[in-house]
Amino acid sequence: MEKILSFLKKHKKKVIVIAVILVILIICFVALHKMLAYLNPDSKESVYGDRCELTESIMITDERKDTVEEAVKGYEKMELSTVDVKCNLIDIIVNVDTSVDVKKVKEMSDKIIEAFTKEELKYYDLELWINWTGEGSDEKAPMIGTKHKVINGESNSHFVW
Repeated sequence: MEKILSFLKKHKKKVIVIAVILVILIICFVALHKMLAYLNPDSKESVYGDRCELTESIMITDERKDTVEEAVKGYEKMELSTVDVKCNLIDIIVNVDTSVDVKKVKEMSDKIIEAFTKEELKYYDLELWINWTGEGSDEKAPMIGTKHKVINGESNSHFVW
């Protein structure tokens, strides 16, 4: 024990510098660990948090997706690409020929809304993506329409473009 104490007294400045460096390294390590944990969240948790709990009681089934497809099939030169459900958001992508009038597209969008029940429209936001196909499709910008879920008994009855 005396050897240690005599060593510490003899090299007092070096011991203090090494102790300070060790403390700084530990603080840096903890800070880096916390920063990496913040930037890379735990993938086991849902990215939507608890917002999806409401939609678990009213799930969008394959039958509903088929109903949406039937609504689109009723129109010429329009084809349903995908119906993707993410938490409380339903993305619907429709490929439309450039020869189709925008009024027909908006009419078709109303049929898509009718394909969902009132209960489903209370919980889900709808996004309708229109991709133009055929000649001149490069010149026409895609259209995106949104319809928000019913909040406090009120909602727009059509897509907002």
